[in-house]
Amino acid sequence: ELEKRLALETTVLISKFTLPDGRVIKVGRERFEAPECLFNPSLVDVESGGMGALCFDCIHKADIDTRAEFYNHIVLSGGTTMFPGLPSRLEKEIRKNYLQIALKGNVQQMRKFKCRIEDPPRRKHMVFLGGAVLAEIMKDKRAFWMNKDE
Repeated sequence: ELEKRLALETTVLISKFTLPDGRVIKVGRERFEAPECLFNPSLVDVESGGMGALCFDCIHKADIDTRAEFYNHIVLSGGTTMFPGLPSRLEKEIRKNYLQIALKGNVQQMRKFKCRIEDPPRRKHMVFLGGAVLAEIMKDKRAFWMNKDE
């Protein structure tokens, strides 16, 4: 949030990026507006909960006995999760939802709540790697594949 405000008020956070065709562009506040759509989809006219709300809802719908484990083992994967500050912002949003919805504002109970966001450094390619591993495991199982005619 501080970086976003600085980008609006100064030119300090303007960054230059080289596009694949060699052109160089300057990017300022856009660097912060793009990832903000993940947490506030209404900015781009999408009627859906943000990333934090969706994670919270998904875990909250799980069996009560498994929720603590889920909150403690959230693993990020994919290139979109590489935005700077995304893991801490996601944790902040989940904690906010947990306090408001699960604890109904009871701040005292919040001390017991544990939330851990795992953000492996190679998460940009984890989706592909997972698919590649699954394909390797299933390569000899005909029932999992279809040919062009099917």
